[in-house]
Amino acid sequence: VRLQTPVGSSMEFTDGRFKQAEQWFIDNPTVAGYYSAVGGFGGGEVNSGMLFITLKDLKERPRRPRGGPVTQGDVMADARKSLNAIPDVRAFIMDLSQGGFSASRGFPIEFTVRGPNWDTLIASSSELMKKLEATGMMIDVDTDYKTGMPEVRVYPDRAKAYARGVSMQAIGSTINAMIGGVRAGLFTDNGRRYDVRVRAETRDRLLPEDIKRLYVRNVRGEMIRLSEVVTLEEKPSLLAITRKDRERAIGVFGNIAPGKSQSDVLAAVEKAAKETLPDGYYVKLSGSSQTFRESFQSLIIALLLGILVAYMVLGAQFNSFIHPVTVLLALPFSLSGAFLALLVAGRSLNINSMIGLLLLMGLVKKNSILLVDFTNSRREAGLEPHAALLEACPVRLRPILMTSVATISAAIPTALARGAGSETTVPMALAIIGGVSVSTFLTLFVVPAAYSLFTRIEGKKSGVSAGAVIRAAKEAEEAAALGEAR
Repeated sequence: VRLQTPVGSSMEFTDGRFKQAEQWFIDNPTVAGYYSAVGGFGGGEVNSGMLFITLKDLKERPRRPRGGPVTQGDVMADARKSLNAIPDVRAFIMDLSQGGFSASRGFPIEFTVRGPNWDTLIASSSELMKKLEATGMMIDVDTDYKTGMPEVRVYPDRAKAYARGVSMQAIGSTINAMIGGVRAGLFTDNGRRYDVRVRAETRDRLLPEDIKRLYVRNVRGEMIRLSEVVTLEEKPSLLAITRKDRERAIGVFGNIAPGKSQSDVLAAVEKAAKETLPDGYYVKLSGSSQTFRESFQSLIIALLLGILVAYMVLGAQFNSFIHPVTVLLALPFSLSGAFLALLVAGRSLNINSMIGLLLLMGLVKKNSILLVDFTNSRREAGLEPHAALLEACPVRLRPILMTSVATISAAIPTALARGAGSETTVPMALAIIGGVSVSTFLTLFVVPAAYSLFTRIEGKKSGVSAGAVIRAAKEAEEAAALGEAR
């Protein structure tokens, strides 16, 4: 948990707000312990700090009203609501386990806004963040752009200063002496020397207007009020100017709102960026968002390559360009079954479920292979395609059901897991169960029908059916044998 108080807050004020947040975690029965650091680890951020929360094991947590132990997501949602209710506090919740998927902060949504001008970059990124919060698809929206304490900039009016005989050096020396202080001597105590600095009293240097009430001596020895020769501008100071790939960049990150997917949020980010950012400014994904986009692209490529390699191997095994297509017809049904199972269980399509889809590419083809291979063997025995299918389907039904039931049974314990870390394995098991179930049921009807259709295409291309060729060859062999016997 990252807590932030308004800019300009003292360390004591920030620490008081932290104590209120700590008390909330102390009273929470799900929390095993916490560690807090006020002021930031790098120092200088007196208006912010971090809280690291450790939860109890699942079996030690209280039960939810709807059943099951309290989850980490429940605690994060409650903390987000309660901590933001503390006056003058903004709370940003983060799941540290997400940091293992990338080298960045670990938020599921991370990107940088880049462009040449720093002021335009600040305004554009701020407007983009407001627009993303208004969509309701992102929560805990934060940025790495941090403003420091407000600073007062003094701009001399050279024309007025020249007319009054005031030099730039005199203006700088006066402000430095009265506001910052100058060393007037040394003070020795117990063998140690201390600087003696002289400056205006505290009540005379608290507000920016106090600078205008100072007097500066001109070249003629006259005292001139500073308000006559300078103008003041108050604006927030910059702690740092960040860059990425040699471009000025401001990082924006946040969490996904409940019920939204990472891909939908990234699409919303890109759409909002096109509508908000001016020419020359753009958004580039980073961290977990970049890893998510690259991983899905890699998995889709692996999926397509797997289908291509499977077609090549099956083509070599069956010595045909058509039968591999018949076998691969089981793949679309497996995908629809996997998506249906994930939808019913309320799971998302993530990296783990995508791995389950890759496993399906190899599992569901075996049903079609068993059926097509045995049908081909019956045709080689001289049967017509229709008769071969009528004989092969009942014979291969039992091994098809046996292998499918065994695969589904092996995935059921993983799909029902409720222990720690089960969120990563359950989607994969659900994808396998749904894909194998639907594929097994539909391929028993679709593959024989497709096989029968494709054999007609074979017959039209060759002008004669394969069964007729086999019967003619056998008749020729029998005639030759009969001639030799005579």
